[in-house]
Amino acid sequence: MAPLNSLELRIAVDANDLPEDRYSDHVNNARYFAFINRTFQAWYRPMGLRDRSTAFVAAMVRSEYDFLAEVKPPGEVMCRITVVRVGRASMEHAVEMWDMQPRGQDAPVLVGRGKVIHACIDRASRRATPWPQEVVAQCWDEPRPTLYS
Repeated sequence: MAPLNSLELRIAVDANDLPEDRYSDHVNNARYFAFINRTFQAWYRPMGLRDRSTAFVAAMVRSEYDFLAEVKPPGEVMCRITVVRVGRASMEHAVEMWDMQPRGQDAPVLVGRGKVIHACIDRASRRATPWPQEVVAQCWDEPRPTLYS
């Protein structure tokens, strides 16, 4: 399997992750997207997608997330991203979030899942461009389909 096909990041949750109005005692929904973003930042760097000298940039163009259970601080979540599809200029990741220290449970609990789509964007034209093969090779084992014969 390609070394960066999947990445897991453990993230501590605390009182700073509660809603600003402190109305409830669980992690604010917006924080889940911050956790997903932090996980992608940990994936971008070894992929070379944060190097300003490249002719392209990875842009998040779609994000979906289904909340399945609440997380109560203090604790820890684990966010996992896995490449599930590579297109010509797009890449889709499955996202899973797990509560690693759920109250009253002996095992981690899946608290959410979703997907994120990135597009490869040419820095100069600001238009979609094919993913460089050296980027794809780091996260995808299957050859990309040939679109034209």
